[in-house]
Amino acid sequence: MKKNLLMAIATLALVFSFSACKKMGSLSQEYFKVEPAVLEAKGGMVNAKISGTFPEKYFKKKATVVLTPIIKYNGTEERLNPATFQGEGVLGNNKKISYKAGGTYTHRIEFEFKPGMEKAELFLEFEVQMGSKTEKLPAVKVADGINCTYMLAKGEMMKPAFAENEFQRTIVSAQEADINFLVAQANIRSSELNKDEIVALTNKLQEVSNTEGSSITAVEISGYASPEGSLGLNTSLAERREQVAVDYINKQMKKLQSAVEIDSRYTAEDWEGFQQLVSNSSIQDKELILNVLSQFSDPEQREMEIRKLSAAFKALATDILPQLRRSKMKVSFELSGKTDEQLVSGAKTAADSMTVEELLYAGTLVNSADEKVEIYSKAAELYPEDWRTINNLGAAKFLQGNIDEAEQLFSKAIDMNSSAKETNYNWGVTKLTKGEVKIAESFLGKAAGIGDMLDAALGVIYLHKGDYGAATKALNKDKSNNNAIAKLVVKDVASAQAILAEVETPTALTAYLKAIAFARQGDKASALSNLKEAATKDADLKARAAVDIEFAKYREDAEFASIVK
Repeated sequence: MKKNLLMAIATLALVFSFSACKKMGSLSQEYFKVEPAVLEAKGGMVNAKISGTFPEKYFKKKATVVLTPIIKYNGTEERLNPATFQGEGVLGNNKKISYKAGGTYTHRIEFEFKPGMEKAELFLEFEVQMGSKTEKLPAVKVADGINCTYMLAKGEMMKPAFAENEFQRTIVSAQEADINFLVAQANIRSSELNKDEIVALTNKLQEVSNTEGSSITAVEISGYASPEGSLGLNTSLAERREQVAVDYINKQMKKLQSAVEIDSRYTAEDWEGFQQLVSNSSIQDKELILNVLSQFSDPEQREMEIRKLSAAFKALATDILPQLRRSKMKVSFELSGKTDEQLVSGAKTAADSMTVEELLYAGTLVNSADEKVEIYSKAAELYPEDWRTINNLGAAKFLQGNIDEAEQLFSKAIDMNSSAKETNYNWGVTKLTKGEVKIAESFLGKAAGIGDMLDAALGVIYLHKGDYGAATKALNKDKSNNNAIAKLVVKDVASAQAILAEVETPTALTAYLKAIAFARQGDKASALSNLKEAATKDADLKARAAVDIEFAKYREDAEFASIVK
């Protein structure tokens, strides 16, 4: 009989325990709040705060409850960090919940956003343990969908950097030539006229005279005599040498049926030239020679001393003094290059006759990406050793939307010049386009001085890192889709719409972002109209719209369904 009584008591206790666990029952969604109400990816992570309530007379004194958040998406699920609660009659260090008064709690979750989570659902699972019995209560869905609008910010929207050229429309230059004379003579020898420097000067005069828009801007002629000899003789020699050089230039200009104003002068005794030649020479005891000369200011005394020096130092007579018996001619020019029209036409039809600077400049004169590719392709073919031609061809390919080809060219350009701001910027933007944000950031950090484009690129980096304040500041001047995205993620819809209205070349994404803005404002007609435009232009955006939480309220709408099907 005693045995039967014990069995009855045990059975009763078991029934009571099971009944008590069952009596806790399921919890409805009203007892939970999630902040933000719509989960949001930020910097590749999702963070949220779950606030919950156990109602009065719900939490049993002997119960232990394990709450586990679960993210379900694409037929799979991820269990997040759990939280454990216990009743007043349970020994332990978990948060105690009163049976009579109930209790509230806060639980924070964090997890990595993964592709497919756009339509993820957040459930809370409750496992109740009382004694040796464990029971799972019905899971409660507390959030539906994850906003990842910031991920629409892409590098392919950025402008590539073209390397600068050194083309000059008008080139100012000068050419010099000396006519040398025998001692005490002022006649021009035929051997002098056949010297390379004289021939080059004569050819330049002809080239400038025959080139439209080019001109000779100045001609300077100086006649000199060496310091030995009397001042009177030297004066006469220097003056005659000046004149024969003037006559030579006038004769050449007459052949070209042109005239030029000549500024001429003479120097009777070229002490300055003498001292300079001696200083630059390898003559033994040249310092002694210069010191001796510096002691005398009287011209006659200097002449006597120079004659003495010439006799003592043969090198002066053979190497120094002959160079001072001369006429110096200097002709300054302005050479005008081709017109813009000639440059563009030449780049397309006769590129092999153009300099690299002309081709690089010609590429800046055309607007379409296709024309830029045509010109820079020829530049890269003709001047493959110049990193600028490779970089600029890559930039033109980038504008065409040929990102893979651009990446290959940028890789080559950065190998050729890893310190150029253009190559670092372009490589960084390409990596940003590929989603390699960390690599992009490291290269963009070496592109200082590239201009406002760098701020725009860094703005995209900040968006992907979740630093929205820095992103909006960096993109503030940029009338682009990326700037609109920055405004949307900080809930500034009006500013986003204003920016989208000013995008210079609207794309499918521009229409998609407009659809998001109108959807947030509750303007269904405008939202679906822009969404239809975006979906028609870009199939990827159509697929995204079908799962985008931004359009969740339209999922049961027939028109929306027809757009995304």
